Amino acid sequence: MDRLLKKMIMKQHSTLRKMPACAMAMFTLFFATNLATGQTTSDACSYAVANQYTVNTSCVFQTFNKPTSYVADYNPGTCNSGTRDDAFGWFQATSTTTIVTFDPLNSHDAILHVFTGACGGPYTQIGCADAGGNGANETLNLTTVIGTNYLIRTQRYATSNAMDGSICVYNPPPPPANDEPCAATALALNTTCAYGSYTNVSATLTSGIPDPGCGGYSGSSQDVWFSFVAPTTSTVHFEISGGTLTNGAMALYAATACNGTFVLIECNDNDGAANNPWLHFYDLVPGNTYYLRVWGNGGTSGTFDLCAVTPPTSGDCHYALHLNDTGGDGWGGSTIGVSINGGGFTNYTLTTGDRGMVYLAMGLGDIIVLNYTVVGGFQNEISYTLQCGNGVLFSDGPTPTAG
Repeated sequence: MDRLLKKMIMKQHSTLRKMPACAMAMFTLFFATNLATGQTTSDACSYAVANQYTVNTSCVFQTFNKPTSYVADYNPGTCNSGTRDDAFGWFQATSTTTIVTFDPLNSHDAILHVFTGACGGPYTQIGCADAGGNGANETLNLTTVIGTNYLIRTQRYATSNAMDGSICVYNPPPPPANDEPCAATALALNTTCAYGSYTNVSATLTSGIPDPGCGGYSGSSQDVWFSFVAPTTSTVHFEISGGTLTNGAMALYAATACNGTFVLIECNDNDGAANNPWLHFYDLVPGNTYYLRVWGNGGTSGTFDLCAVTPPTSGDCHYALHLNDTGGDGWGGSTIGVSINGGGFTNYTLTTGDRGMVYLAMGLGDIIVLNYTVVGGFQNEISYTLQCGNGVLFSDGPTPTAG
């Protein structure tokens, strides 16, 4: 016991003599609890309270170090393990699924194991990981039994040098309800962007459907599904914004049924605001059901807001006014004014992002006038297009003409 701790305890003992019995009991309990709350690794297998790691409902990292003083205790012989200095901790499962992630410091190459069994063995390996290289996290997604104790072992690849790091042990939430196409969330089609809030956290990869071909889609992608019935206008566009999924992607499919043959129509991952995806279709088959797939670029997950917009059914037809900015940061205050049949101008702008769109209800014989107002620089990034179906009626830019 070092000198400072001795002084602290001597001071506490002196103070305790002046306390009533009930206060002394409360203080003693508080002091003992504080000594037991900090988790730490052990040099060898141990199920001591001090070596128990908390199971959380999300990834909360806790210190998990292997100092140079530790020695080799057990070589599982899997995942490139060796007779190297190792560190141990343990957790008690609180769910049937538990995720364990070890994050090494200083670009070290970690090997992670999880076992059951009493100290001294024999051990039953539940999982091991050595998927990454220097500095990479190692993660195990485990099937666990509630109430069972599990032993965690870490070692450094091919060396006994020290390896500091942190570990999180947590129970993932269940998959979202729309994890698969046959449970797709039905999207309401609105004439303006009315966001709904969704998540792909704990979603699983949908197999048997063509890969979308963009957005870093891979075997670790967590996708969720939405469906809608194409409107009589044949036109719909989709926008994603906000939430903790900061780099999402989406793709539209036609399908014979939710469990039938899927055909990819289009994929996008960064045409919208803040690097979010944006999709627009003008030739969908009215009455047909389509499926929208959403996931995080590179296997990421989080919450996101999604809207599906269709033109108003008023008027004899509709025009789509596309607002584009190659810089991805909006128009900087520039506007495009729209006047129909000599009425006042309604001004539209792109606040942020690469593109936006406005639907305009038109009648036969209507006259439309566009008026562009220049504000600020970077006009060479700005353009706009007035479109009817797949036909372009008028386009201007980059560097649109004022007026």
